[in-house]
Amino acid sequence: MRRTGMTDSLELMLDIICNTFGGIILITILLAVLTRNTVSSREQEIQEALKQLAAATERDRLKAEVENLQENNETLRRLLGDMPKQVEDLAREKVDLENRGRELRDQIRNLSQRERLAALHEQEVEEELENVREEVKRKQKELKAKTEELSTLKARTTFSIVLPKERASSGYFIALILRYDRMYVWHKYDSHGRRLGLNVGEFFIVGERIDGIVVTPRPERGIPITHENAALIVKRLRQCGPANELDIGLWSDTFDTWQIFRKAVIEGGFRYRLLLFNDGEELRDRGGSGAQVQ
Repeated sequence: MRRTGMTDSLELMLDIICNTFGGIILITILLAVLTRNTVSSREQEIQEALKQLAAATERDRLKAEVENLQENNETLRRLLGDMPKQVEDLAREKVDLENRGRELRDQIRNLSQRERLAALHEQEVEEELENVREEVKRKQKELKAKTEELSTLKARTTFSIVLPKERASSGYFIALILRYDRMYVWHKYDSHGRRLGLNVGEFFIVGERIDGIVVTPRPERGIPITHENAALIVKRLRQCGPANELDIGLWSDTFDTWQIFRKAVIEGGFRYRLLLFNDGEELRDRGGSGAQVQ
């Protein structure tokens, strides 16, 4: 027995094939089916191409990134290769800076201490300077008083040298010069007290004139007139022979030590005649035997 549904379908299919319009429809349907398959294939190809392109792009990007990483690694290796030395240098510089810092702090403390000491020293100097000023004023007053006293002494001596108590000398006398606070023996003497000429060991010859030779004591020679040299002064006078009479020329620059000398020669058993002179005045030795003593 034949199935009816199936026969009807084939008939319809035959009708369409036989019908021109139906053929067109059929062709259109076939083209659509074929086109659909072609588009799907094309889409797949494009998608595959896009995937390949994306993969290639990603591969290039990854390759470039790998190259950058390699370069960075190489740079890091170079840096790490110098890093220990740099760290050591930095540590050394740090220690040096710390030491320098300590030195600077010590210098600052020293400077502060020096400033304090300088301030104290300045104060001490000011006080000492003030004391010196006071001492200078006191010395000036003493000098003025001493000058007045010496002037008075000179005046009294000038009037008393008329020799009312003088007596004739019984023997030789020793000529002395007292200058620069020193004693100078004017002549050389033999053991009998006779003069042997100028004592050039203690005097300079500064010139010759018609009336004689001009001499002056040598400042570095002679015997300093001090208490300690009293015995030495007497001993030096004893070397000039047995004479115990002195002819003394006393200059104003030795007034202060006159009393020391006077005490020494008197205790030594000597008598003296004293002549006073100011700076610039001269003593002339004209010889002769009529000496007077005090």
